Amino acid sequence: MGEGSAAPRIPQGIELYGGTDGAVTWSGVGLTPEVMRELGAGPWAERAGDLEATRDIVAELRSLATTDMETEFIGALLATEPEPKPWQFGEALAEVLLEHWHGAVWLWDGARDRRTRKASLPGADLVGLWVADGTATLLFGEVKSSSEAKSPPKVMTARPDGMIEQLKRLSQGNDHFTLMKWLRHRCRSAEHVSAYQIAAHRFISSRGRDFRLFGCLVRDTAPLATDLSGPAAELAKTVVEPMHALLTAWYLPIGMAAWPAHAGVGDVG
Repeated sequence: MGEGSAAPRIPQGIELYGGTDGAVTWSGVGLTPEVMRELGAGPWAERAGDLEATRDIVAELRSLATTDMETEFIGALLATEPEPKPWQFGEALAEVLLEHWHGAVWLWDGARDRRTRKASLPGADLVGLWVADGTATLLFGEVKSSSEAKSPPKVMTARPDGMIEQLKRLSQGNDHFTLMKWLRHRCRSAEHVSAYQIAAHRFISSRGRDFRLFGCLVRDTAPLATDLSGPAAELAKTVVEPMHALLTAWYLPIGMAAWPAHAGVGDVG
């Protein structure tokens, strides 16, 4: 029913801890060397840097150049494109792993939606569809990356912009129509329109309660269940069925500063 089902599979990580608190499920997953090799071979970089579209437009621009000076200018123009920040690699990683491991379907590319080097897209970090068992559900979520030794890190618990506070607001519905409109506009195929309409009908028939919340924490620290156990209990006070929330912490064996190099985003021109 969506793009996620056709993607090459990434091997599973190792579940390190987990639990359930009401309608909230939480788990910590270690990314093995095998997982990291598969990510570094393409999907992580593709998502972080929108490489396919970048290659296409670079080729088109170069084809328009008719003089050495124009070719030189294109080279200078390409150099102005900033590399994604480490936190943007965290968001891209979440999108890839949710697609491969959790049935998420994305109708857009976050890298492509960035308009300037300082752009900050409005709304939730994650807006898509959760597809499983022949049906579809709206998916909203947030992503945080942290190297902080404290557990849970501040990005989870801070007010008003920590992940749990953001997910609480997403659960309440003030922005739901804006997010749904944004998502519907990106349905480019009959398959995506059908999945969106199934998800929207579930949402409407439940009076705005039947959807999925995803909270993703990307870490380069030692795994600790306290990264999620307390935040999950707090979120469970707000999230009730038929809404469901999944909190996931992914633990990478490489430091955050090395994420761009491992993902292999580089010159595509």
